[in-house]
Amino acid sequence: MGVWRFLNAYADHLYLEERLTIAMAVLINLLVVVFAGFEQARDIFAINVLIIAVILIASATHRHFNSQWLGFLRDWYAIPAIITIYLENRKLIPLVNPHDLDTLIMQIDRWLFFGHDPTILLERVTFPVISEVLQIAYASFYFLPLTLCVLLYRRRSFLDFHINTSTIIMGFYLSYLGYYFTPVIGPRFTMDHLQSFPLSGILTFDLVRHTLAAAEGMMRDCCPSGHALVSLLTILLARRYCRTFYRASCLWAGLIVISTVYLRYHYVADILAGLLLGIAVYLFGPAVARRFILGAQPYPQDSGMGAGTEKQARDR
Repeated sequence: MGVWRFLNAYADHLYLEERLTIAMAVLINLLVVVFAGFEQARDIFAINVLIIAVILIASATHRHFNSQWLGFLRDWYAIPAIITIYLENRKLIPLVNPHDLDTLIMQIDRWLFFGHDPTILLERVTFPVISEVLQIAYASFYFLPLTLCVLLYRRRSFLDFHINTSTIIMGFYLSYLGYYFTPVIGPRFTMDHLQSFPLSGILTFDLVRHTLAAAEGMMRDCCPSGHALVSLLTILLARRYCRTFYRASCLWAGLIVISTVYLRYHYVADILAGLLLGIAVYLFGPAVARRFILGAQPYPQDSGMGAGTEKQARDR
């Protein structure tokens, strides 16, 4: 009982972003122990323990010293944690669920397109210039939600910043969990032999594509599409919290979503699943985050956290 009270008291000092990341790290480690086997994924287990330790130490240190730079660190260190946990999926997903569902997703696509495969249909409008632009757009995915958060942070709309950051993190982690239920490697692996020709660009296409391939490897991360989920979520959040970024986010996100199928990374069914989840996260995420943030201890109440902050951001 004493240990439980201590943990509850300590948790009261954690940001929602930190709680979500700790929860995801703990859940991944449970998957390691229960399904994958500790011996096969001890490195993932250790990395997640390190992530949790860093969060707890940073939180305690910030609370003790109340340093501005530590506060800045706590606002942003969820980003490397998101990417680190994402990369863990490459090794862990096939250990937890070794049954790839590409055949099922391909059948859904063919049902949607009357017996045709979308990536093959898109060969009719495939040109090097388009491939170049869309490959850059695809690679810029993380910068889309990051830009929204930076704009809110620079505006010192800290309530809106933490609401948006927490909601976006919910979207990322929800997509990660989905990969374990529906492991899919994507058409660039399963349908390459059906394509009439390989994709090509004009300048940086090969470099960007090969760099991404080397970083991710054969990742079973297609369904639901995190690119579609987070891109739509960013548009919806921008419309509500940062109108000045809304139009640009629509164009940017549109290119990203189109690129996922055009560049043969995703099936259309992946995109639809991601879009539906993105809407679901938007419907519930901001309200949950706002309620938590306004009632929590750790957030600075003298840094633009007033009740009118959200409305002011919408009006700008």
